[in-house]
Amino acid sequence: MSESMNSSTGPVSRTFCGLPVSALDWNAALVHAEELALAKGHPKTIAFLDDAQLLGALLGFARGKILKRHMFLPVGGAFQHILMKFFHRKPPFDARFSPDRFIPALLTYFAEPRRVGIIGDDKSRAELLCTHFARHTPWHDFVAIPSDANLSGRLDLVIIDATDPHVYEHIAGGLRGADIGLVVLAGRGLRRLAKTPPVSSGLQSSVSKPSFA
Repeated sequence: MSESMNSSTGPVSRTFCGLPVSALDWNAALVHAEELALAKGHPKTIAFLDDAQLLGALLGFARGKILKRHMFLPVGGAFQHILMKFFHRKPPFDARFSPDRFIPALLTYFAEPRRVGIIGDDKSRAELLCTHFARHTPWHDFVAIPSDANLSGRLDLVIIDATDPHVYEHIAGGLRGADIGLVVLAGRGLRRLAKTPPVSSGLQSSVSKPSFA
């Protein structure tokens, strides 16, 4: 395992099994994610490294090249635990993350109002997630984006709720050239939130109608 991306406070990510995996704790990961969301230029991508993606990268599946362009937050799992125990005397990653915990925490960490798009392979689920997150953090502007939309306007954060690699590649292709700060790949990790309404904060929530072509 080698160090990859670095910051003034230490390594942001380390290479583990050929993939850039976050070496940050929870607080530092939220700070770094906000910095990426506010950045200009080509959007950065954060994903969650589970056993299935790790195995796919090790076996050299076609998606391996795509995976290496992301920064991963380690989820944990039996396979990861075995590999870490085999290659290292102690676990190299102290923090564990999951989409249904990290994304709500990130939205809460964003103190200033942000524009957040949710796009996936099921439009109704994307709309449910917009409603859920708007109740959780009503100071943000949430919009459910059709998977074939041509994006216009600034999006600080785009959450991709899709598990099929072909659907993901189609969506990712549509994001190229768009004014996006950060893309977070949630996989199937938000399915629970699309079914469970959060406790309302009492503030007026904001869910916008898409204005994309």
